[in-house]
Amino acid sequence: MKSIKQICVIEDHPLFSKGVAAALQGNEEFVIAGNIESAVDMMDRIKLIKPDILLLDVNLSGFNSLDLLPSIKLQFKSIKVLVLTMYFPDDLQLDSVKDLIDGYVLKNSGTEILFKALHEIANNRVFWDPNIKTKSLEIKNASADKYNLSSREKEILIHLKNGLTNKEIGNILFISALTVKTHRRNIMSKLNVTNFGEMIQKTWIFKK
Repeated sequence: MKSIKQICVIEDHPLFSKGVAAALQGNEEFVIAGNIESAVDMMDRIKLIKPDILLLDVNLSGFNSLDLLPSIKLQFKSIKVLVLTMYFPDDLQLDSVKDLIDGYVLKNSGTEILFKALHEIANNRVFWDPNIKTKSLEIKNASADKYNLSSREKEILIHLKNGLTNKEIGNILFISALTVKTHRRNIMSKLNVTNFGEMIQKTWIFKK
């Protein structure tokens, strides 16, 4: 009989954590052993919970949890790490930590993909969400003019994806922060998105 794998969910949105718990409820292979909502005491909590698998969200209240991956793998050598995020890999600059990730799943891929990922990494295999390739190719193959963005809007969009503020972008382009804000509002309107995360996913074609 296979042992039940203990899972720790590292996620700062309680509703999403509850959704994961509900998805796993009733299965005989995986159980939620604990939840961590902050990077502040993450290492101490992991030591206390002693999970087999970490479901790791990338953005924890503005902190990039991937920065702790080297420490996690060094201190807890047997723990498997499954990144569960809304971001595509290229947007996160994974080069320095890619080899430390056992699995990578997009949050909107659904329960079936999540279970497949858990099974794979529990059996010492690496799993990358097949939707990453499919969705990225769909977006890459779309015309850059599909959303009718002006050259200035595309330029600002690239700076936004690189994490610059309105003021910083304004300084680079020699325009005011208010002008940048107006362009940003127009970009989101043309893309028909309501937040920055949606904008990132919809603009895979715009490289850094």
